[in-house]
Amino acid sequence: MSKNKQSIEFYKSLATNVTDAKILKFSNDNTHHDVDFIRSFSKRNQSLLDLGSGTGLIINKLTNDFKDITAVELFKEFSDYINGDNIQIHNKNLINFYIKKKFEIATMFGTAHYFNEKESINIYKNIFSMLGDNSVFILKNQFGVKETKTVTGSEALGKEYFAQYRFIDYEIKRLKSVGFKNIVAHDIYPAKENKWKDTHFYALVCEKFV
Repeated sequence: MSKNKQSIEFYKSLATNVTDAKILKFSNDNTHHDVDFIRSFSKRNQSLLDLGSGTGLIINKLTNDFKDITAVELFKEFSDYINGDNIQIHNKNLINFYIKKKFEIATMFGTAHYFNEKESINIYKNIFSMLGDNSVFILKNQFGVKETKTVTGSEALGKEYFAQYRFIDYEIKRLKSVGFKNIVAHDIYPAKENKWKDTHFYALVCEKFV
């Protein structure tokens, strides 16, 4: 089974019994920090591409901050909670998602670790192609502090899945190889939310410009 299929099976099990939009929050809900950070880059005349939108906990609060939002979420059971007249939903796997539209901002929050190196680099390449000139990609995730950390499940959740928290310096190098420039790591969460000594939440702001 491929790494992405392992992750899909994990989320498929959750999708069979969705009763609350917060089903995908496995710890504290920090989406208000995510929303505030995205808003610091938003303009009302811009288009946003959000990959791995889940139940819309972030983008449902951004409908007044962008002209339009394209949400990509594999499971319809999750995306049914997304609402907004200016949101277009695509129930597709992120690995091969590509449309002929140019965006000013792309976001991918809390999903990169479910894809291995080969899968994630393909996603980054497609994002780069869908961004217009002078645009921004914001990648928020847990990253390895000193090295890449790979896990195969969670005792707390009682589930098996693939997750790879790549070493942050290595991930920045990979993003640069795609073409992104001026990549800056922002520490957007309170210290108490970084509970693990070998991983840390960062938002990487990656620029595409000519």
